[in-house]
Amino acid sequence: MQTIEEALGFVVGELSDENYAESLAFYRFWSETGRTYLEIPSDQIFDAIWNRRGAMSLIDPNCGNIFHASAHLIIRFANDAESYHILAPQSSGLQDRLCARTLREFSSDNLLIARYGGRDAASFYTDVNLIAHWANLGHVEEAAIRNHILQSLISHPKLYTHQVFALIILFKLAGATFEAYVDPSVVGRCFEHLKAHSAAYSPEYDQYVTGYRELRIARQVRVPCVSKGGHRTKANFRGLFKK
Repeated sequence: MQTIEEALGFVVGELSDENYAESLAFYRFWSETGRTYLEIPSDQIFDAIWNRRGAMSLIDPNCGNIFHASAHLIIRFANDAESYHILAPQSSGLQDRLCARTLREFSSDNLLIARYGGRDAASFYTDVNLIAHWANLGHVEEAAIRNHILQSLISHPKLYTHQVFALIILFKLAGATFEAYVDPSVVGRCFEHLKAHSAAYSPEYDQYVTGYRELRIARQVRVPCVSKGGHRTKANFRGLFKK
């Protein structure tokens, strides 16, 4: 049983655009086979996604990589698991449950990294990427979008580096969603903090400033059309930080 569970988890951790269909078919077959002849835990799909969600992220803040390369595939896989009749009984509310736990980890890690520093923040950025996608798709509660997520990142007198990156991720991937629900004064404070952080460093010194000067962060955007297919919502972003 452990071998099948590990194999199924490995499939989730190796998802790519090229192998997605084959990987999903493999997962479906062996999940069904395992449940027929063995006792696979009912939360196996949740655990497989949760434990392997960062495996293919390629996130490396030191190299300026803060965007999860395969977050859209995690979302797509969870959506397909919920929709497929064989996996559906074990996948009821899968995305909502994953999203809820991700928000808990995001809140906890935000404080821990700010307080203790020096921690590996890759899993934090993975969770922020997923939150952005789930916000676009309607899996994040409106109250969390309106009152909690951005506010928690700007609650300190100044931004910590992980909070700078988190704001960049959220506005780059889900700027329209947050602009639609969050009070404009909160959004304005986010950008004031970002600009203050940028001004505190010289371009020759700060590797992080270079990263978000190259991004196109929205100040005024349309609310995106939410897709039910689990694919990344596209929006047009205007530059805020100019080179």
